[in-house]
Amino acid sequence: MTKNQKPEIFEITVEQLTVYRYHVEMNDDVSDPEAIALERFRAGELPDAGPAEGEQHELTTYFVGPVEPEGEPPLTFDQWCEKYRPTANDLCKGAPYDGLMFETYGAELEYVRRQADANIWTLVQAEDELVILSGWHIVNRLGYFITERPWDGLDVAEITLD
Repeated sequence: MTKNQKPEIFEITVEQLTVYRYHVEMNDDVSDPEAIALERFRAGELPDAGPAEGEQHELTTYFVGPVEPEGEPPLTFDQWCEKYRPTANDLCKGAPYDGLMFETYGAELEYVRRQADANIWTLVQAEDELVILSGWHIVNRLGYFITERPWDGLDVAEITLD
């Protein structure tokens, strides 16, 4: 598995009076996902996909198959600032967003272009809301942010502003 490749996840159900559905991340070290799900159940871990009503029977496991993991909940602007640490725009006194946003033209744009792609975030107008997207975007852009910490995800992150 490469560094940026998402691990494959399989759903394994563990049943005893009620069906408990666990998601097991598959990697080179996992040979028995059902045993891992059963271990998590016995350790009292809450199921990933919630309990479902079931028939009464002996404790058993079933291999269900691959699942798409649920995405992480979106970050708020404050959480995003804390996690990625946007840098101050020293090129413009009084820049929007408490001095953090860079404009889409001139010296500020040239400065943004010199940054690593993983540290660039774009403020865009999306329908009736403002959204910060990871990466360099041009359509509907209103400005850019540069962060100390890079975005290392495979998909575009989206931070909705209130």
